[in-house]
Amino acid sequence: MRHIIALLCLTLSPMGIAASLQLPDRAETVLVNGKASQQQSSVKLDLSMPDNMQQIAFRYQARYRDNGSQNDFVSDVVILRFQASEQNYQLTLPTINSASRANQFNDQPTITLTDNTGKSIVFTQDKLMKSGLQIGRNFAQEIALYNESGAIAAIVSAKRITSKTTTAAPVALVPVAKTTEVTASNNTADTQVNKTEDITQAEVSRMLDYWYQKANPNTQAEFKAKIN
Repeated sequence: MRHIIALLCLTLSPMGIAASLQLPDRAETVLVNGKASQQQSSVKLDLSMPDNMQQIAFRYQARYRDNGSQNDFVSDVVILRFQASEQNYQLTLPTINSASRANQFNDQPTITLTDNTGKSIVFTQDKLMKSGLQIGRNFAQEIALYNESGAIAAIVSAKRITSKTTTAAPVALVPVAKTTEVTASNNTADTQVNKTEDITQAEVSRMLDYWYQKANPNTQAEFKAKIN
């Protein structure tokens, strides 16, 4: 009897969550909760985090016909953050069948996340962007710096809270112009959006430079006038 009670205690003890995420066709994960991953399409990911918060980074790959020729599409890296419980989740992505739809997805990814009952799940999304050469990217390092920045889909670690400095090698991350916070049935904001008080001045400088280069000549002139 004591063995049965002990077994029940171990089963019911808070050892973290056991959840899974079903990926759609042509979705490829690059990160699962900060760790590098190369899971291909139509895969069910096993998720486990002590605080139930999940952070998945993936790319959407598709093929479409345009003017009689086949075209390959590989999206930017999309970050998906959501609160999970012990159940299965389904990620759904739109059909890419033209260049315009591919560009639209890269500009503002349309994602649907549901639980095993078909109910829409609240999530936050962003993109993990890096300037310069894209070959041989260190996604684990990039997401660590992304989380340190306190961006919209970041996960704050205990190490970040207790440490005032970081030893990670600098990587030029490009801020994303558009981010999305999705709710199940309304447009209320995600209450867990992280603040950005600890963004360094170097990161601020990179952001200013990025947006200045994006601006047209008139906007650049107005910006210079404000500074002067």
